[in-house]
Amino acid sequence: MSPRVAVVTVTFHSRADLDRHWRGAAALDAAWIVVDNASTDGSAELAEELGAHVVRLPDNVGFSAANNAGAAAAAAAGADCLVFANPDVTVTQEGIDRLAALALDRRALTAPQLLNLDGSPQENGRRAPYLYRKVLHFAGSAASRAHYEVTAAPHEVKDVPWVIGAAVAVPRSVFDEIGGWDAGFFVYYEDSDLCLRARRAGHPVLLDGGVRWTHAWARATRRTRSWRVWRIELRSALRFYRRYWRLLGHPALPGPRSRGGRHDVVTSARTPA
Repeated sequence: MSPRVAVVTVTFHSRADLDRHWRGAAALDAAWIVVDNASTDGSAELAEELGAHVVRLPDNVGFSAANNAGAAAAAAAGADCLVFANPDVTVTQEGIDRLAALALDRRALTAPQLLNLDGSPQENGRRAPYLYRKVLHFAGSAASRAHYEVTAAPHEVKDVPWVIGAAVAVPRSVFDEIGGWDAGFFVYYEDSDLCLRARRAGHPVLLDGGVRWTHAWARATRRTRSWRVWRIELRSALRFYRRYWRLLGHPALPGPRSRGGRHDVVTSARTPA
């Protein structure tokens, strides 16, 4: 019997993205579970029209907690593999099948190579999130990008420290083993944390260049000066670096490296509480 795959999508005022990227969802050979964070723009209603099983939350509980609610619904449906995919990502059946097969075979977190709307590769693979790298990257340093961002060519599968949470597959058994998404992260840094916990439990994080999905990425902190958005990101950063300070906080500590010397690997420190 082939593995059962569930695609989990978290929505919050995402009707326009669903309309643009998920019109073909009914044809997917996978359960599609949409967890709606109390949207008021008709996101939940459109998702149902498009064929999703919708979990309606009474409040906006954030990205991590909503993903966990979707994972619970997927477990109840008997899914062996979870594919988390944002509403602004265009998924394909071939890509779902390939990511799920690789995740289950390697007991790994697997991500597609995401593409910008113009077809150029998006830097959704990342090297270890040392604090100095995050600061330089946030400041837009061109030099920092070469030492932090990772992309994969169509023939490559790269082992990376972490991938962004816009699209990532994980075996349900691995997801349960590492405790799922940390609901203490409302949004931001939850993907870094998930991947680091997986790696430190012995599960690789893989960026598969053979799966190439479009992602209409638009980070709120880059397009608005809302203090509320900045405050959420700063709170998440504080939570993350408090947890991983001994491993990632000090710029003088380069950390372990992969055998090929190309990407930092975060596997050596004790699993955080």
